[in-house]
Amino acid sequence: MFAIACWLALARADARRGPAALTNPGVEHQLIQSSGLDRKDNYEQWRAGVASLFEAEPECDDLEGFSADLASYNLGHFLIGKSSASAQRFCRSKELVAATGVDHLLIQLYVKGESAYSADVGMGKGFAGDIICFDLSRPMRSHTTDMDIISLILPRSMIRLMPRAIDELHGARLDGSTPLGVLLGEHMMSMAKIAPQLAGPDGGLAAEVASVLVSTGLSAAIAAENGTLMDINLKTIQVFIERNLTNPALSTDMIMRQFAMSRSALYRLFEPIGGIADYIRERRLKVARLRLASVGTGRGSVAKLAYSTGFSSEIAFSRAFQQYFGIRPSEAIRMAEACIQLSRKPESREDNWMQTWLDKLRANA
Repeated sequence: MFAIACWLALARADARRGPAALTNPGVEHQLIQSSGLDRKDNYEQWRAGVASLFEAEPECDDLEGFSADLASYNLGHFLIGKSSASAQRFCRSKELVAATGVDHLLIQLYVKGESAYSADVGMGKGFAGDIICFDLSRPMRSHTTDMDIISLILPRSMIRLMPRAIDELHGARLDGSTPLGVLLGEHMMSMAKIAPQLAGPDGGLAAEVASVLVSTGLSAAIAAENGTLMDINLKTIQVFIERNLTNPALSTDMIMRQFAMSRSALYRLFEPIGGIADYIRERRLKVARLRLASVGTGRGSVAKLAYSTGFSSEIAFSRAFQQYFGIRPSEAIRMAEACIQLSRKPESREDNWMQTWLDKLRANA
């Protein structure tokens, strides 16, 4: 009921503003328009705009007939964009995952067109109306026809599912003909329509609604019969943990004080997902894995990575990292740096507005 009420509130706000409303100056946005550009310039702008998400290759190597339009909005808590583009091949390689260092979820609604994709070892196909989810911390490939899509990027902490259920979302497809598929699809189209005017409290409200509908819709796609929807108390604590991962003081005692919980109650809450200590350690290690390439290979790189992800000492971090990943962090850093050198694009990070937006999402979640 909360989600429906919020959706109606947004719809009423849209009606009051009217279709001719200009973009709110508080909404950060980027536009790519094929009109007025030659094919090569249009492709280069498009390629650079999506470079932090995918390596994009047009179906026609000579760019004959290529066109792409993109309107992207950074609403602080999430990103949303509308795009219309020619048939393409997209790849998010292991090297690109390491280079971008983000673990948000990308949810795409195919308004028009089709997509054949592979995520990890699974393969799937999406049709017009379907909604497909990709985990940006994992590799994927896709091949699309000419398409109109709406893309939503949400931080992992906003998804109201158990962590193990979130791990199953990579490549999950929600059938657009189902009731939840229709509801989520209509909501994504409405959000994309009013995104230019969403700022401040409206943006926060839109993020909350999106998180409820996306979580419900995707849980129906992968685990409707498994009871994996999160208890709101667990969700609240996990959001708190995510926001404090880099704080060495984060501990069970800190969480107990924050939420006025007994130790036994906190342990019972996290028992189904392996215990709270293991959960915090695993999230810190996964963030460290995503930051491998950002610390350099010089002296002190392991310590820098350890302290930047909330570990109290380099020794404790190295032991935990090797136990979890089967490799010393110093080796992993060297391997990641080598991959970055092979895959780095010529444009500078300062010009890569999408990467800047993605980096900000964790802090705003």
